[in-house]
Amino acid sequence: MLGENEIYVVGITLALVLYLYRDAFRPATFRSLGRQAIRHVQRKANAWRFLFEGADMITEGYKRANGKPFSVPGPDHGHTFISSNEHFGEIRKAARDELSMFGATKQMFQPAYTMLGHNWLDERGAEGIGYVRAVGTLFPRQLLHIMPEMQNIVQKCVDGFALAHQSRYGTLDLPAYELNKKVLCKLNGYCFFGNELAENESFIKKIFEYNELVIQAAEILRVMPEFLKKLVGPYIGRHTSVQDTVFNMINNVVMRRMEERRLTQNGEISSPPPNDMIQWIIETAPGHLNWGPRRITYEIIAIWFGSVHALSATVTYVLFDLCENSGYIEPLRNEVESSEFDNFMRTTKGLPLLDSFIKESSRLSPIESMSGRRQALKDFAFADGTRVKKGDWACVPAKAILQDERYFPSATNFQGFRFAPPEKVASKIQTVYQPEGPSRYSDLSENYHAWGIGGIVCPGRFYSAIATKLIVAHVLKNFDCELLHQYKRKSTIWRSYVLPREDVLIRFSPRKKECA
Repeated sequence: MLGENEIYVVGITLALVLYLYRDAFRPATFRSLGRQAIRHVQRKANAWRFLFEGADMITEGYKRANGKPFSVPGPDHGHTFISSNEHFGEIRKAARDELSMFGATKQMFQPAYTMLGHNWLDERGAEGIGYVRAVGTLFPRQLLHIMPEMQNIVQKCVDGFALAHQSRYGTLDLPAYELNKKVLCKLNGYCFFGNELAENESFIKKIFEYNELVIQAAEILRVMPEFLKKLVGPYIGRHTSVQDTVFNMINNVVMRRMEERRLTQNGEISSPPPNDMIQWIIETAPGHLNWGPRRITYEIIAIWFGSVHALSATVTYVLFDLCENSGYIEPLRNEVESSEFDNFMRTTKGLPLLDSFIKESSRLSPIESMSGRRQALKDFAFADGTRVKKGDWACVPAKAILQDERYFPSATNFQGFRFAPPEKVASKIQTVYQPEGPSRYSDLSENYHAWGIGGIVCPGRFYSAIATKLIVAHVLKNFDCELLHQYKRKSTIWRSYVLPREDVLIRFSPRKKECA
């Protein structure tokens, strides 16, 4: 109970507060505060809406902006979208401590908690760019030599998955997205780690599990306040042994390879080095930074994460489009069963019809609605006054541009051969072509920003094109496909991603081989 003196002090204090803030209790002020509170709640709700409708919010913003920069909020940071060459040029010229792709990547993957504490630096180029040469130069050079084995892996994986999922009636109604993730996990495993780890089924299972864990854990951590993230984040590392298992298995190979390289350089042994990503990262690691085995292992794992989910979704959408645009199957099948395919296997180039079909599928169904992410390491201003606050991202509305009639005639219609050389397309196939002429899936072009912007583009696009062609060609040669429940929604939105639904099934009917 309060005594008389305490009641007196409280009363005087309350009266003083009421006097000093008397204006706040007038009806008009109440209404103003109410409006402010409502606007604040609306802003917060709109930011959280981005998690479930981000891709649509970006497209809506692009249409309203009519070519000008626009902003889309998010629960963890804001996005400033740009689409002019002038803005792209400014991003390219930005100082290394102003805009960072690596800063954005750290926000996406939360490596401090999902990669055993590894946390690469934010500034562009601060840790070297050896991976660009490894993935963009050495890898494509070796593809020619490993493509036959890649083709064998595709066949074995598809056949094995089909056998495991065959119904008791003999039908092959397969979850397309799961199929492609399994195939590409094995295919990437071979290209990244060589036969030593790729043929280790325990390792492939673990690294597939790790991939799923990182994606899920990072998304949860991203929306947490920093104080809560510091409490929850370490729990993930301590209670998921898969991180340690995968890291140690790769790190053991890296340590042995680095020792073998040292012995070779000293002339103590002479044997040709392996041809896989582990070796290429070792050979291109920045010498002045003295990367040890652990740092190289982190780099390999980071590149791995960027290769499985995106490519799996791309191939899945191509298969969906094959099912829904059956008029293209005959010319595509003729191409992959002709000498064109042999030429492709000899040179890594060719198959222009299939290449165009894949590119058109990726144009209409890109898995990402934004590209060219750059985190502002400090407040950044473009020449026209557009500002990006520290921690926010500057990005490109890639999907909206890819479906803009100004750049892609008949933009909302599937035109499977729009990017192919006209002379390769049969006259009976009605096709809308690109005004600028034919182009390849892996090409960089002014309005096709799926591979990146500003001098930093995806070095793995050549591998992506070849892997996709090998998988789709195998399906064309061996199966007739039918999309089950074709009126069902085939994709789901998370942030700016538009991903295939896991429960969409394709019926794969083995083709009947004609007797000679």
